[in-house]
Amino acid sequence: MKIALALLLALARPAQAAFEEEGAGARAAGMGNAFTAIADDVYALHYNPAGLALLSRPEFGTSHTRHFMGLTDNSQLSTSFLGYAHPLKGGEKGTLGAGWQQFALDPAAYREQTIYFSYGRPVKKDLGSGDLYAGLTAKYLRRSFGSYPEAVNSMGGASGFDSRGADSALTGSSSAGAADADLGLLYRFKQHYAVGMAIQHINEPNVAFGSGQADRIARSASLAVAYRSLLSNIALQLNTRKAPTGAQDLRVTTALERWFPKLLIGEFGLRGALGIGSRSFKEVTTGLSYRTRRIQVDYGFSMPLGGISTAGNHRVGLSVRFGKLSEADESVIMILEAMHQLKGGVLPDIRTLDPKQSKIQNAALEEHLANARGLTAQALYREASESVNKALTVRPGDPELLKYFGRLNLVATQIQSLPRYKTDAADASAHQGVLAYLSYNDIEAVAKVAHALTLRPDDKNLELFLVSLENATGAKRPELPKAEPAALTIAQLLTEAGAALEAGKYDAAVDLSNKVIQLDANNLNAWENLGTAYFSYGDYANSLTAWEKAYSLEKNAARRSALKGYIDSIRKLMAKPKPQKIEGGQRLTVSPLEIQRLYNQGVDEYTAGRLENAKAAFQRVVDLDPAYVPARKALRRVEEELSAR
Repeated sequence: MKIALALLLALARPAQAAFEEEGAGARAAGMGNAFTAIADDVYALHYNPAGLALLSRPEFGTSHTRHFMGLTDNSQLSTSFLGYAHPLKGGEKGTLGAGWQQFALDPAAYREQTIYFSYGRPVKKDLGSGDLYAGLTAKYLRRSFGSYPEAVNSMGGASGFDSRGADSALTGSSSAGAADADLGLLYRFKQHYAVGMAIQHINEPNVAFGSGQADRIARSASLAVAYRSLLSNIALQLNTRKAPTGAQDLRVTTALERWFPKLLIGEFGLRGALGIGSRSFKEVTTGLSYRTRRIQVDYGFSMPLGGISTAGNHRVGLSVRFGKLSEADESVIMILEAMHQLKGGVLPDIRTLDPKQSKIQNAALEEHLANARGLTAQALYREASESVNKALTVRPGDPELLKYFGRLNLVATQIQSLPRYKTDAADASAHQGVLAYLSYNDIEAVAKVAHALTLRPDDKNLELFLVSLENATGAKRPELPKAEPAALTIAQLLTEAGAALEAGKYDAAVDLSNKVIQLDANNLNAWENLGTAYFSYGDYANSLTAWEKAYSLEKNAARRSALKGYIDSIRKLMAKPKPQKIEGGQRLTVSPLEIQRLYNQGVDEYTAGRLENAKAAFQRVVDLDPAYVPARKALRRVEEELSAR
């Protein structure tokens, strides 16, 4: 009965009964749908087809939204989206796009489906002080509802009422469709700003269920201005559409987006927006993202202020970009990740999915264990133990979880945390011992903690922890001499080098590791640090030399096998062709990772306001690899800002 009533109310609303603006994706939704003047990804299909012309690589996007979660009648409202955009000749001939979107109620009681076919292209480059783009979307709209007993007995025989017989709204045609069209324009100034306009439902399509009836979707329009820089977007957007009362609904939204790039990791994004409008409309939205050169994962949340009681709207989105990223690039990233795991200790990947449990239970379990792994890596053992304990409440009695919890609890009761593991040599060695113990490498765990004790022989807590490890594992501490001043210096340098590697400060890591080698030419850890740091630069020759030296020093068979894998992989990468550039009559060869490092250096210079330095870094990238699109875009942006001074 609740579903039927909700459906009747939906069908009864004039003007905006069908195909309300619900947005698409999670990134734009996190900006309050103030995306008309930005529209720089596949979701431009929905917001402004002119923005498709900005794409230079094919892109696929999908998202799912749960609207108004926590409704008292347990109704489920959701929106799903699939879209693909394909630039023609790198975007020179425009971009074609196609998409599908569905809004559903519970989930088959009522559906609205939209099929998109879009095309966006540059209209005029260098028009005045910017570039003009235009786009058109042809759509097919279809809506339908299911069959319910209430359709033939609209009052349901409720007490105090007589049956009214069949409901004309629910016993006629159960589906309706119509053609539709959107138009978009986008003008991007060379100096930061952009102006966008989009008109949706140009022909005001009729989606009435009955013949001879009219249920037209009101034409809507959006006008927006955006300020864009290398790392952020600020947008102000006005939306207008005919309201159910017959008046014009107005809505104003302000939005901010900021990206935080990290070398070799990707970029993290944060955004938020506030919207106000007619009929007491108020809404706050926020979102976050993670993206690499290939993928982007988005989350968006919006909450209406006042009115309906709800837990808000939750959106997740995934975008995949194709092309350009080579197999060698992917190999570099995977090898580097493996090198960091070798240096940082590898925590066990506990199997968490259980087909006998619900998706909600499995998701909660994954969240608790992921949180535990992150806290453990930061040497926050007590907090990590609490997260694993929460995981056990989801899956009590799991033998694998209980075993892992037992080990982590032993650590947490002896050493709650090691806050100085990045700066203190003894804490760093103890932390490596903990990670080894949690990875079930008992002999190495005892050896690492024993080494920590030689660096800090008067630490009673460390001595008790070592005794506990010996009793729990059966492994005995090796006979280690008391650390001499030179050994203490080496241990401190290695600790600082490890912290530099973790922070991506590879120059410092090389310098510190070389200082260790000057004191101890056969220091295995120092050679491993050098191998990782040089590889991060893309200096494969020096990286290979360092790993070969480490291989000759390593005695552990499993680690020797890992080092042999690195050596073979580096040799294969060195054999692959790399970007080349003739400069001064000489042909220079660079690695993909070096290009990425230079690009991120340019971003850092830009963030610090050193535009000339940023320009030089981006120009260097373009010279070495003219096909590197992000650098070309960044170079143009910096040149625009310099010319505006």
